[in-house]
Amino acid sequence: MLNNMRTAIRKDRKAHEAYVISSAKWVTLLMVIGILLYVPTGGWGTVAALSLAVALLIGRYLLARQAAGDFRDMHHAKKGYAKTRNKDYLRFIKARGEQMLNDNKALTKPAKAEIRQLLAYADERL
Repeated sequence: MLNNMRTAIRKDRKAHEAYVISSAKWVTLLMVIGILLYVPTGGWGTVAALSLAVALLIGRYLLARQAAGDFRDMHHAKKGYAKTRNKDYLRFIKARGEQMLNDNKALTKPAKAEIRQLLAYADERL
């Protein structure tokens, strides 16, 4: 039963692979810093370090949510082009993909590769 749960979790992870790099190392580092600062600062250093960790987690969540929405929109535009042959869909894919590559420096390698594939699809048909 445990192996079935592990397999299901791994499959789900593959299906929804993260578009944004993990912040786990930085959050762990901030937690360790918070532990080390507890006694010398009377707890205020811990509060500051953990506040930064929470801010980092919120920022990553917002980036991941935005990236997932952008990918969803680009794939929807690809389907829309396949149905209607309207070139505005391709222009949207091109504009959004280039913007994501320029603006979001926290994208994973698979996410960048997926964007490049979508851009290549749009360029072939424009």
